[in-house]
Amino acid sequence: MMNSLRILTQGGSIAPNDLRQLAGWAQDYGLTTLEISNRQEILLNPPSKTVREDLVRRLTALGLQTAEANTQVQTIVSSLPATDVFADTPWLTAGVYLDILAQFSTAQPRLKINLIDPAQPLVAPFTGNINFVAAPEPNYWYVFLRPSGSVRRYAWPILIESESIGVFAQVVEHHYFQNAADTGDRATFDTFYRAVMADFKGRTRKVEKELTLPPASTPAYEGFHQTSSGNYWLGLFRKPYDFGLPFIEALCDLCRETRIGKLYLTPYKTILIKDIREADRPAWDRLLGRFGVRTNLPAWYLNWHLPNADSHAVALKNHILHQLEDADVRTDELSFAVKVPFSEAAASVVIQQNGGPESFDIYQRTGHSTTNAQYVLFAKSQPLAQVGESIRQLSLAYYERLSVSLSEPSFEVEPSVITPKRLVHECPHCQSRYDARFGEPNRGIAAGTAFTELADDYVCGLCEAAKAEFEEKWLV
Repeated sequence: MMNSLRILTQGGSIAPNDLRQLAGWAQDYGLTTLEISNRQEILLNPPSKTVREDLVRRLTALGLQTAEANTQVQTIVSSLPATDVFADTPWLTAGVYLDILAQFSTAQPRLKINLIDPAQPLVAPFTGNINFVAAPEPNYWYVFLRPSGSVRRYAWPILIESESIGVFAQVVEHHYFQNAADTGDRATFDTFYRAVMADFKGRTRKVEKELTLPPASTPAYEGFHQTSSGNYWLGLFRKPYDFGLPFIEALCDLCRETRIGKLYLTPYKTILIKDIREADRPAWDRLLGRFGVRTNLPAWYLNWHLPNADSHAVALKNHILHQLEDADVRTDELSFAVKVPFSEAAASVVIQQNGGPESFDIYQRTGHSTTNAQYVLFAKSQPLAQVGESIRQLSLAYYERLSVSLSEPSFEVEPSVITPKRLVHECPHCQSRYDARFGEPNRGIAAGTAFTELADDYVCGLCEAAKAEFEEKWLV
């Protein structure tokens, strides 16, 4: 996404009038599509530096903030799009989100910030650096910090009040970047906590109950859905992960005609429209038909997480989907991330390139923890033609485990004696394993390299735990 121009949004919402103006200007410069980012931004690809600068000037005058793809300025991800659509925490209304977002109106953060309702399934809670998760106590939030590039998350020992979130984030950012500049490394969490709390003067509250999350799942986020009020909401997904600008213009025009004041962007790179009245439903059907926008796609098209503006990842997803369709594989309860860093993955299966473009490692999530993303290697160095078969085997193993857990035997089983066959070294934090038989070619470690031969500064490839922390484990 290095050439993309990022247009930031307010927690995933944008006014249709602003989006229509943006689409019109983009077409004036010869652009034909836009993309929604996995952090609820709008992405454009200006053809030249002059066009980029002119677009930035116009968008800034419109009141929309922009950023280059490689700058530190970040949009704030929120579960605001899920409000009144999915299950929610009773006290967390749209107004609460907007009041918090207004605290950042003068300066966008440099760290990735998430504002998340734990009850909803649409927006994953821990993909940011500072993750605020709504607590049961009204207007208080759990906080989980995740250093950039790390899968480790640190639970803040106290809750932060809604009106203090902006100030708290500023203090955390100050110490985070100051520490990196001064030492070249992160301080221990306890030291960092004391430094932040010495400067932070906002309201806090003791954590009475640890955060518990519902089982992760992929929601039905596209198509028409009727709410208890009788109105509809509509989720729009495009297989190429981009939207034609003429369609965007027509969409915004229909929003104006039917008095819809906000559009919502989701991390699945989709557009969500709320409060569609029954009487207006035919007009929306006509719009989708006019532009060939399908709805009610099968679930296995939708349970994927992809990096931004990456045509190779889209092609890879489509290739794997063809393999799974040919093999008639069920993946409804699984979700997949392609070329997404482990630190930001929100899927149960992660597919990563291993060296060349045609070799892939497949990881599966083994736990759903608030403080750690637990992934273990399932298949290593798989050629592209074999990825679908590996996922088929993973899926079968997944459903087999579910069957065992649902039907445990009511009789005692005579234990059997099992002889260990090989030694691996396992990270105690994320359960990632180093197996000398394979090495880690993607990190320059050849197959056959013993663990004792690794450099002293070797760290876990997932969570960056030190070599000394690894534990011996015998596998059968």
